Amino acid sequence: MDRPPNLRADKSEKPHDLQTSLDRLRIDDKTTTNHHVEVASSDDDRGEVSPNEVEGGSDDDEDDDVDDDEYEEEDYEEDDDEDGSQSLSSTRMEPLFVTAVMENGRRYCNETYLMPNDEHEQTRLSISHQVMLMILDGKLTKAPIPRNITRILDVGTGPGDWAVEMGQMYPHAEVIATDISVFDAGPAVLGLPNVHFQLDDAEEEWTYREPFDLIHMRGLSGAIRNWRHVYQQAFKHLRAGGYIEVVDNDMVADTVQFRNRKEQGNSYYQILVEAMRSATKEKGYPHPQEHLKPSMLLEAGFVDVRVYEIAVPVGTWPQEPRQRTLGKLTLIVILEGLEAKCLRLLTSTGKWTAEEVRDLIEKAKQEIVSTDGITIAVKFVTGRKPMAYAPHRIRHRHKIDQIMAELANEE
Repeated sequence: MDRPPNLRADKSEKPHDLQTSLDRLRIDDKTTTNHHVEVASSDDDRGEVSPNEVEGGSDDDEDDDVDDDEYEEEDYEEDDDEDGSQSLSSTRMEPLFVTAVMENGRRYCNETYLMPNDEHEQTRLSISHQVMLMILDGKLTKAPIPRNITRILDVGTGPGDWAVEMGQMYPHAEVIATDISVFDAGPAVLGLPNVHFQLDDAEEEWTYREPFDLIHMRGLSGAIRNWRHVYQQAFKHLRAGGYIEVVDNDMVADTVQFRNRKEQGNSYYQILVEAMRSATKEKGYPHPQEHLKPSMLLEAGFVDVRVYEIAVPVGTWPQEPRQRTLGKLTLIVILEGLEAKCLRLLTSTGKWTAEEVRDLIEKAKQEIVSTDGITIAVKFVTGRKPMAYAPHRIRHRHKIDQIMAELANEE
């Protein structure tokens, strides 16, 4: 949509400062009881099956207690370094070079990627990680972790908070953390021996030489054009029985909800959302959260696909202390995310100037801060690669096919 007129924000109020807001927050890990946000759970050790579970079929895994020695894909070959040790770090044959681009006061990894990779964005993403931890009561994933997990892939890792914590939790597992962008600091500087950070574009062909037990993707809505290809690559590079988890929320998909829907429809915030929606469509990105539809994972071959949708408060309106803290953190993430998500997206259409985008963002921020009862929906989608793809089963099928072919020739 074209920009609406007269969107200059009132400059009398100092713009929201991320570090100042962060300094004001003092989170006590002992804060009261669990929050009352409804969290869907699966039928493993977490309770009843979610009502949003999608039956993706069953492959009769009861008798498939495969030994770890057999739990290796035949399609993967070991790649030895010159000293004879196995290579653990290469995802592509050629290095991917990234040159920083400064634009409208923000730093980007190249001329086209829409999200910034500066210090401001790094801080926002780290706060977002804390929000996710609170949502999951300290857990890092909704997906069941395979026993004796050995390899984990974090696609679009950002500063690397999730990857580093997974590496600390599973010190005997190798964690590969990839991103198209580079952040100057963050958890990556810890230098954990089992966590490897790599530059990679997830939309290109994946060239990993060993399969993974878990593939994790979070916050990539609007960053990937061809999700079908990405899911096909993830399926190919998972072990049989391994899991994929995709986590996202997107304001363009109306995941942010005002208590008064009529008030939301007439807001500056909604004008901003409509402008983003139009620009996203113009640039050829899929409909927001289209990639979270269970059918997308089922089409790629995954089974036991489950969807968990969690409503998270935005702002200081909740009365329960832990919910209130969660609301504060989520408010910071959303307010600071408006410019990160909108600035390059809208200005690149040629219909908006940076000043006009920032004016509209400031008005939208003021509406969000002054409105009680706002929530945002966060979706977790998990799926499993069937055990039918386990090497021992593949060998059995090949033997049966060979026998059938021999019998056919004898006839």
